Amino acid sequence: MAAVQAYQVSPMIYDLKPAGAGAATIIRVRNDGEKPLTIELEVEKRSFDENAVESRTPADDDFVVFPLQAVVQPGKVQAVRVQYVGKADLKQSETYLVTVKQVPVALPDQKESGVQMVFNFSTMASIVPEGAKPEVELVSSVRDAKGLELRLRNSGSRYANLVSSKVMIGGKPLSDEAWRGALRTVWLFPGKDRVIRIADVPASGEIAFEYADPTA
Repeated sequence: MAAVQAYQVSPMIYDLKPAGAGAATIIRVRNDGEKPLTIELEVEKRSFDENAVESRTPADDDFVVFPLQAVVQPGKVQAVRVQYVGKADLKQSETYLVTVKQVPVALPDQKESGVQMVFNFSTMASIVPEGAKPEVELVSSVRDAKGLELRLRNSGSRYANLVSSKVMIGGKPLSDEAWRGALRTVWLFPGKDRVIRIADVPASGEIAFEYADPTA
């Protein structure tokens, strides 16, 4: 088996504006390996259903990425310009994945039967209109034999990061470990609901939810 090629990508999460100078950023790919690294980039639109199941759809027409392919020499950094060129009059944020994909190449010292390990890094680009904010509320809470089911809704205009939010049961906070384990993904996009199931909770006690924006 061939050695794993080590490389880094930054930033991994960033916001862009729908138009103007803020609609572009630079992704940097650093090759920490000992051999040239061949990469290519692709863009997909990202969404989640209410059960946190992710969907991706091709969205290359919404971005200009340059260079789209590159060979990064050992110890070097490749700058990639990423510019949003999609719909400018957005009413709410839209989220995409700009993925750096390692391209397997035939190496002179690699046997024909060898397997080359490759890694991809998906960076998250959110297109956020001016003044957009999340508004997350608890729509319902239901107890059953399996535990507690919460339905949250983001009625705002920007994505929400739920990682720092708090659930209170009978006046006592749910542990951060239990909350993060139940989330599956921290992202709740605008206009969407999220159903969160939490096991092993008290059978009684008032349920309260408080959204805390970690970026505020």
